Amino acid sequence: METNTNPTINVPTDSCPASSPKLTQSTQKIGRRVSGKPWKRLKTATRRSQLPRCLRKSWDDRLKERKEKDAMKLLEQKLKDEVESEKKRKREIALKRKEALEEKERLEKLASIYSAKKLKRLQKKQGRSSKKK
Repeated sequence: METNTNPTINVPTDSCPASSPKLTQSTQKIGRRVSGKPWKRLKTATRRSQLPRCLRKSWDDRLKERKEKDAMKLLEQKLKDEVESEKKRKREIALKRKEALEEKERLEKLASIYSAKKLKRLQKKQGRSSKKK
């Protein structure tokens, strides 16, 4: 058994957890990323020994509740998206109506201008023809 050369700390190198094959094999079996810190333990379900028995829930119950919450959030998000898309659709319809109305007014204005010009031309023509008679 070798010891470190540092005079203040006399720790045998054989007892160092970094060189322990047991720790690395257990983490490889699980298939998770190795942290590189051999003194860290893998996380497990929280032990709820501090809570009274009536408030304790098993890990499966907590997972079930979490899934239910996630499903509820997903449903709420879908409903919000539907409402938002409906608002967007109505907004687009209103904009199209407004654009169509503006185009109609513009065409009417142009038609009235052109008809007024045409009337002036006709009056001019009549005036010329009446003078010749």
